[in-house]
Amino acid sequence: MLNISQLWRNGFMTLRLLFNVCLLLIVVNQAHAGKLYKIVDAEGNVTFSQFPPAPQPEADQQGVTVNEMSVSGESASQVRLVGNNQYCGEIRLPSLNPKEPEGYLELDELRQAWQNEMEGDTDLNNVRFRMYMGRYNLSRDPSEAGQRKRDLQCAIEWVDKQQGDVAKVRNSLNQEAAKLNQQIVRLKAKRDKQCGSEPYRDPHQPASTALWERWSDCYYQYQDELYELEYKVSEIPGQ
Repeated sequence: MLNISQLWRNGFMTLRLLFNVCLLLIVVNQAHAGKLYKIVDAEGNVTFSQFPPAPQPEADQQGVTVNEMSVSGESASQVRLVGNNQYCGEIRLPSLNPKEPEGYLELDELRQAWQNEMEGDTDLNNVRFRMYMGRYNLSRDPSEAGQRKRDLQCAIEWVDKQQGDVAKVRNSLNQEAAKLNQQIVRLKAKRDKQCGSEPYRDPHQPASTALWERWSDCYYQYQDELYELEYKVSEIPGQ
């Protein structure tokens, strides 16, 4: 039978061991503070851990998700009106004005930029990549990336719905440019018919100099109007 001294000694050693274990747990927790992983397996079971799951063979990764999961197949955000501005989530959509056709012509470039951004985030939907996100110390929360993707998809779909108006604007601008170019062609034909070709100018022969000067006066009386028409064409967006 153990005496009181032995019981006291055994109890003290047990308390000391528990104290060391608690101290070790505190150190480990501090080392991993601020990281919490939500893991959903293929059967829908949800677990939380301070540690990222160990990499698994690719065949075992099917259906495994970590944190906010893949947004593929999810519906896009909805366009909302705030004052006079339209938004897809936090993306402000451009305000279009028929009197400012440049805005319509810039939509394709804007759409491409949004498409590039959305495709650039596809790594966040890769299971293997997310398995290592603790190691990579991602600064972007996958849940935020998922919302951003939905906003981008909404914005892209909005641009696609404007394509009919874009085509009308582009057609109108092309027609305007065509009319101006026709005026330029007619004016040049009139100038060439009236003034003829530029004559040879010999500075040592006064007669040839006088002939060239008459041609020059005739030729340049059309130039101001031609310059104005050509400038108008150059100012038409998309030309």
